[in-house]
Amino acid sequence: MRQGGRRATAGGIVSIAVWSTSVSVSRLVTEDLGVLPATSLVLLLAGLILGAITAFRERGFSWIRRLTPKHLALCGPLFVGYILLLYVAVGIAPTRIEALVAGLANYLWPTMILLFSVVVLRRRTRPAILVPGILIGLTGILLAASISAGGWRPLLGGIADLPPSLGIGLIAAVLWGLYSVLARVFRQTVSSGAVALFLFAAGLAALIVSRGAWREAVWSGRAVAAGLYMAFVPNSLAYWLWDEAMRGGDVPTLGAISNLIPILSMLVGTAVLSVGIRWELIGGGALVVVGAAVSRWSFVRRTRDVPAAR
Repeated sequence: MRQGGRRATAGGIVSIAVWSTSVSVSRLVTEDLGVLPATSLVLLLAGLILGAITAFRERGFSWIRRLTPKHLALCGPLFVGYILLLYVAVGIAPTRIEALVAGLANYLWPTMILLFSVVVLRRRTRPAILVPGILIGLTGILLAASISAGGWRPLLGGIADLPPSLGIGLIAAVLWGLYSVLARVFRQTVSSGAVALFLFAAGLAALIVSRGAWREAVWSGRAVAAGLYMAFVPNSLAYWLWDEAMRGGDVPTLGAISNLIPILSMLVGTAVLSVGIRWELIGGGALVVVGAAVSRWSFVRRTRDVPAAR
């Protein structure tokens, strides 16, 4: 591989590492500023930053005229809904552990991509392998959720009593799965520019509905640092690096490494949020990874798959 390809691949690996911090650091921001103020602040800044990066790379703002209308109309609402639901799920979770569980539920999106590939792209699959893969991933989510429920028996006896944050995280995974598939059908000419607009739109929507919530925000050094980190790194720089990696890096290698995000996210989360190493979280992340791998194995491969960002 040429040196440029190595740099692009390295940038993709950095993106994966950065995205593994998203759930835990966003939880810190929402704890201090509140869910809606934190969401609007981070996403508005991220949209502006990524838009500026795109303008720098494209040498101006002419890229706006090249954006694909169908992509904006069909993929935009899904992206906006996904990012808003993810922040809400992590922010409203009653405890930090449940915030990590909600984040883990979101990491079912690789399996959701495969499901929508069957529905939308008419991909051929072996149901006898796909269904167990989905069940393995869901078992991982339930394993992590068993911490707050007090074990498997209380969990199975009161699934309806699980916090709404878990369900919202699952819905976010569904939206990202559908977005990723439609983004391949209705390809965007300037992908980072479209994401910049989607981020800004999501931040604006959160700002509109957060009117009275700003009075309760607690501004601290931690909140400002975490908010700026989320805006500049996971939601801006990482998207740009990933876009570059998809253009000129080792895509199969990055696809394999990206499968480790659920485990990495749980490991980072236990450290950042000081909840201690819990085998249920790590084991749940591992089952989500295994479930995605089994689901992918069920497909009859026709062309090289390109992993979606995030």
